[in-house]
Amino acid sequence: MVIKSPTKIFKSGNSSAVRISKDIMDAAGLKVNDKINVTFNSHDGSVVIKAADTDNKSHAYFSEILDQSLDEDQAILDFLKDK
Repeated sequence: MVIKSPTKIFKSGNSSAVRISKDIMDAAGLKVNDKINVTFNSHDGSVVIKAADTDNKSHAYFSEILDQSLDEDQAILDFLKDK
């Protein structure tokens, strides 16, 4: 799904800001005050806004799989040690 929402960069204090439409916020699962990561790709000039929690969920999932794998490896080593 692609949602386009034309907008402008505007001044907010000493910074610049971008207004994000409700449709995009809802589709992305974002809400006001969520932490986000903003990434610039110099190769294609794209600016990507992603929820910061997405990265944490991936990290947590990877950590869970790694822990499970280490537990299984330890169980195998314990089994072999008893032989």
